[in-house]
Amino acid sequence: MQKIKKFALFTSIILLFSVIGASLPSFAAFSPNFDVYSEGVYMVNTDTDIVLMSKNADKKMYPASTTKIMTCLVSLANIKDFNAIVKVPYDCFNEFNEDNPNFIGPSGGGIDPLQDNLTYNDVLYSMMIASACESANILAYNVGGGSIANFVQMMNDTAAQIGCKNTHFSNPHGLFAEDNYSTPYDMYLITKYAMDHYPAFMKICNTYSYDMPANKSNPSGYTLTHTNKMMQSTSSYYYEGVSGIKTGSIDKYYYKTEDGSWSWNNYEYGSRALVTSAQRNGYTYLIVTMGAPYCNDDGTATETLYNFTDHINLYNWAFDEFEYTLVIGKNQQIMQADVEKGYESDRVGIIATEDYYTLLPKSLDISTIQQIKPTLKPIEAPVQKGMLVGKLELKLNGETLTKLKLVTERGIELDMAEYYKEKIGNIISMPQFIAIAVLLGVLIIMLAVTRLLRTQYYRAYAERNRRRKNIQMAPRQGTNRSGTNRTGTNRRR
Repeated sequence: MQKIKKFALFTSIILLFSVIGASLPSFAAFSPNFDVYSEGVYMVNTDTDIVLMSKNADKKMYPASTTKIMTCLVSLANIKDFNAIVKVPYDCFNEFNEDNPNFIGPSGGGIDPLQDNLTYNDVLYSMMIASACESANILAYNVGGGSIANFVQMMNDTAAQIGCKNTHFSNPHGLFAEDNYSTPYDMYLITKYAMDHYPAFMKICNTYSYDMPANKSNPSGYTLTHTNKMMQSTSSYYYEGVSGIKTGSIDKYYYKTEDGSWSWNNYEYGSRALVTSAQRNGYTYLIVTMGAPYCNDDGTATETLYNFTDHINLYNWAFDEFEYTLVIGKNQQIMQADVEKGYESDRVGIIATEDYYTLLPKSLDISTIQQIKPTLKPIEAPVQKGMLVGKLELKLNGETLTKLKLVTERGIELDMAEYYKEKIGNIISMPQFIAIAVLLGVLIIMLAVTRLLRTQYYRAYAERNRRRKNIQMAPRQGTNRSGTNRTGTNRRR
């Protein structure tokens, strides 16, 4: 089943909105209305990494001469002087004469063994333009320190460093070997890495013809032309705006018999691979296809070159049917949230922090894109402008397109009256407060009773003192010892 994925944008818009690249979708839910013959496909916008189509992207398949993309990459990373003369020993040709039927009759660049006037540039261009297998071996021999096997190990090490999970190379040219395999996705990673890190890569791949130096076989020199028919203006497969990058085709895959020998009858029909890039009206795409049929059921080569057909149809589909569309605008209000204790406001708008563009079919109603909004609890004032509150998820046909950050639209001050009212209410409702209040009440009552008792005591005490004094000050009846009576009258003598 094909899984369609999102893709592309205008160059001017790319520059303007490059900050949103991290939130662009990885998958989309569209499929072309035509047959795609290649067994594996991976189609990407090279500026944004939006994937428009993916079919068997991680399936291991035979890359054929698209293997030379890795050979070119490793060479570009290690060559110091591209005008230096390379060694061209017989070791770079011997395997094409061995008994392995997969290595007989390879595509070539017209190079003679022991030729002494070839530069690194010559073998790089001949390998990528004419798919010269001897050129791949010459590069491997020279860059690998005189060992093609060392270079192949460098290829595999580089693949691992790039992030390829399902790739293994056993030779630098891509002629069929059971342990020389890759996937559409891994070949995309390899190609994109070469495009991003080595400007000379696309310069070489996008060159249509190259003049080679003279040799014994071609005393007057000769010109090589690109094997990509989409670059040939006279071809029915010509496509305006296409670049290289590399073709690959094998008519039959020969296998060893049980006793380890090769048999011309032990084979299966081969396939075609193709890696190209194309640009039109500001949109740029990179397509990797693998496993396009090479032969008909009767073993004859297909009249239609399905690898080129697939690329043309996919490019037309993308250029004609899709446009870069603004789905969510920066500062667009998505929802509102409740605000607690806000000064003169109990609601705040929630907005998107960035523009979100993506490729959509021109006929698609944007309202069909599902917006999954976060469930927000009331926000407690004070509210700061631009405060992150959650993310908005956009989905189309069940697939997540992106997740956008949501923030508060404005700031809201704290209503101090409400704040203290709530604080007091909270304190009053606290069990500890009730216990303390009861205790204080008891203490107050006890204090009041104590004061009352003390007051009564002092009053009683004062009353007793008063009475005592009154008793002491009252006159006595009769006389005293001095002869006076109690009334103060002197007794007669």
